[in-house]
Amino acid sequence: MRLLAVVALIVVALGGATAARAQDFVGARALALGESYRAIATGNDAIYYNPAGLPLLRRYALEGHYVMDLVDERHQGDVSVVDSKTSPLAVGLAYTFQGSELTRRTTLAHTATLAVAYPIFPQLFALGAGFKYKNVSDAIAGNYLNAISADIGLLTKIPGGLSFGAVGYNLVPLRSVDSAHIPLSAGFAGAIDLGPLSALIFGGRPTVGALMDAGGVPNTQPMGVLRGPLDGLTLSCDWLVNFETLYGSKSQVSGGLEWILGESVPVRAGWWWDEVTDEHRASVGLGVVVPYFAVDVSLQQSVAVQPGFALLDRRVLSFALKGFLPM
Repeated sequence: MRLLAVVALIVVALGGATAARAQDFVGARALALGESYRAIATGNDAIYYNPAGLPLLRRYALEGHYVMDLVDERHQGDVSVVDSKTSPLAVGLAYTFQGSELTRRTTLAHTATLAVAYPIFPQLFALGAGFKYKNVSDAIAGNYLNAISADIGLLTKIPGGLSFGAVGYNLVPLRSVDSAHIPLSAGFAGAIDLGPLSALIFGGRPTVGALMDAGGVPNTQPMGVLRGPLDGLTLSCDWLVNFETLYGSKSQVSGGLEWILGESVPVRAGWWWDEVTDEHRASVGLGVVVPYFAVDVSLQQSVAVQPGFALLDRRVLSFALKGFLPM
């Protein structure tokens, strides 16, 4: 038991009061889906999760996110802009600030990210890359960091509702003390939109080419296409491998569900599991999407924390305000 407690303290210290993440920010939608987002990353926070998702929505977009951990008083703020409308090359720019305090010692982190992505085959296959600068003042672990790194991702959508994503995170080699904040990782993901499948089973005609509007809602009405009773219901699953934990390569597995009701109210739920700590988290979220504007709110809660890892208990609340100009 004492050994587990010591390990928990080490994990907290190295991760800046939380386990180190491959990506630098988790937005409201991704959090609600249990962070199962890499195959359906279409909002501005695709900058962090899978930059290849940026071209899927043709728009100008401005987003602001605020994330607060109600247990350890960790706060994050994020502002991002994306232009995927001016040219086929989508460009996103984001800034994230994180502050946390443990035993009256403060950790501050600033991250600036530039992401670019290009649709090799529009609406079917895209490649993207994110280039980041990260500055960390970590009084808890007693180290400081100035680092540049990069992510590379791909995303493919298969007619009939399937999508797959793969991302390599933090691909620039760093010192071991720095990799605690920016770990070399790889993520793999798949998702299925049950609308086309339900049309085949229950009636209606499946669509193979419906485009999403600026808010990310499938827009099939102009095509006169029926999609079935499960239109707007998407299931997703992600597998993340962190190559630089204290125990070698370890995994995080997550799954999510998103159902867009009335083409304007997304309801979300998700589950997240970490192999290192055997921690489980459940999450829920709700949003509203209207022309030119959207709001998201989500909550993630630890539901199973092993003895000795109580410091990793989480209750995270996230808000997002989004504005966009459509295609």
